[in-house]
Amino acid sequence: MQKNYNKELDFILELLVKEYEEIYNKLSFFSEENSDTTKQNVFDKVKEVFGLKDWEINILIYSLFLDKYVKSIEPLVISIEGLVFRNNGGYTEKSIMLNRESNRIQNVENDFRKYSFYLMIFTAILAIANLIAAWFFTIEIYSFYKNIKM
Repeated sequence: MQKNYNKELDFILELLVKEYEEIYNKLSFFSEENSDTTKQNVFDKVKEVFGLKDWEINILIYSLFLDKYVKSIEPLVISIEGLVFRNNGGYTEKSIMLNRESNRIQNVENDFRKYSFYLMIFTAILAIANLIAAWFFTIEIYSFYKNIKM
């Protein structure tokens, strides 16, 4: 069974945005106040909500890194592309758009098959009509030259 991690990826992007909003709203001057890293907070919340294992969360974060939605993994930092992507709906919206595009392409292919079949029938009818016309004119030319010789 294949699992779709779109919700988890969107959740991680949302957590990163919230985490940075909290960090920049509460400027801490002492390092003891912020003992947990952003990465650890994200790991804990994703484990709590989705029950994923550490290796799955690592792969998801690495996937975000490869898609350039996360600037760095240690420390875990969201990129501007990630922020824009999250505001545009994230992976869930991307999946919906891909499904719509796939359906649109399927409809175009079905229409193309239907129209190509009708075009083939029309071409066959024209070919038969041209053969009949060629046969008729061949008979007319033959009878014309036959009447001239006599």
